[in-house]
Amino acid sequence: MPKFFYTFGSDERFPYQNGWVEVHAADWSEAHEKFRARFPDRNPNVINCSFFYDEKRWREMDPEHTWHGFRCHEVIE
Repeated sequence: MPKFFYTFGSDERFPYQNGWVEVHAADWSEAHEKFRARFPDRNPNVINCSFFYDEKRWREMDPEHTWHGFRCHEVIE
C-alpha cells in the first residue's frame, strides 16, 4: 500500500513538532481522510500539518538522512 507523509515544524499547535506522520492508504483521498480522523483540522479545510508528500517526493528529499533532529512520530495504517 502506498505511503504518504505529513510533516510538522516547530509550531506547538501542531500534533507533533519537528517530524512527520506516515499514513498508509490507497490514494491521497484516503490518506487525508485517515490523517484528519486522527488529527482534525484546526481551521476549516486546512490539514493540520506543515506539508504533505507522496512516497516518490519523500524519497527524493531523503528527510530521514537530511532533516537532523526530525523523526517519524506515528504510523497510521
